Amino acid sequence: MKKRILAFITLIAMVMFAGCKSSKQEVQTPSVPQVDLTSTAEEDSFTVTPPFFKVENADNGAVVYMLGSMHVGKPGAVYTQELQSALDECDTLAVEVDIQALESDLRKSAEAIGVLMCPAGTTVRDYMGADYDKIIKKFQEKGLYNIAYESYIPALWSSLWSSAAAEECGYKSELGTDMLLLTYAKQHDKKIDEIETAKEQYQVEANCSNELQMAMLNETLDLTQDEMQEQFDELYNAWKDGDTNALYELVNSESDEGLAEELQDDYEEYYNDMYANRQKKMANYVINKLKTGGKTFMVVGALHYVAEPSIIDVLEDNGYTVTRL
Repeated sequence: MKKRILAFITLIAMVMFAGCKSSKQEVQTPSVPQVDLTSTAEEDSFTVTPPFFKVENADNGAVVYMLGSMHVGKPGAVYTQELQSALDECDTLAVEVDIQALESDLRKSAEAIGVLMCPAGTTVRDYMGADYDKIIKKFQEKGLYNIAYESYIPALWSSLWSSAAAEECGYKSELGTDMLLLTYAKQHDKKIDEIETAKEQYQVEANCSNELQMAMLNETLDLTQDEMQEQFDELYNAWKDGDTNALYELVNSESDEGLAEELQDDYEEYYNDMYANRQKKMANYVINKLKTGGKTFMVVGALHYVAEPSIIDVLEDNGYTVTRL
């Protein structure tokens, strides 16, 4: 499990921080520069060609473009003109969650993050048990500790740690595919569809057994800086090259390796909630758009196109032909 733990945690939702903002201040939507997906001011620019698909309904002309995203990005990434032209062609951008809207809505973000709060009368110490002092020390040394986090279950702590690790490894949430495409779409007056809610995403983590949450948190904390860098780079490089075989191996091949036998059932349930069930929902969104007409650009985490049963599997099982672009 250690080899792939960051892939699981990081790709769920880098928006965990949105729910942890201070409740004493209104969150203001920051002004953002115009986004051109096909160019960058960075000198060391490079082209990314993430997994990109198209499915259409010849009877009514409906088209859905499907892009695999990384929720974090690196400076200098440039997307292809083909991708930007496809987005320009569409009147709707569909995302897992409108991260920008969530960050600007304090009430909504607080309601969502509330799913991850410890039950009344308990704190995270009750979950961490004998590991509590060790974990708190690690967070303090990293400058991540906040007494407010004591009210949240270990899943939140995993997300906080892996999000900070992403930053240390050179990956920024503001450069994630979802964030860039949301900015571009809103600047071009496109309709935004949310396939899920943040609350639904957090509920996946909340439903995970405490034993599995703690196993995943400890695995993450035990990774060295070099190991974290290797994992992030492996995941990002597979994504930017559109290497679906490598992505498939990351999520499907021996993904429960090293997991205690008594946690196997918990892990299977977590996998179904994290991937299989959500992918059916994403595929059903595509099917509904194909039936109702119009042109839609959908961007969801890249692993949802390879984790079994993938979005593509569900679409093909329903008789649709998916074309790789």
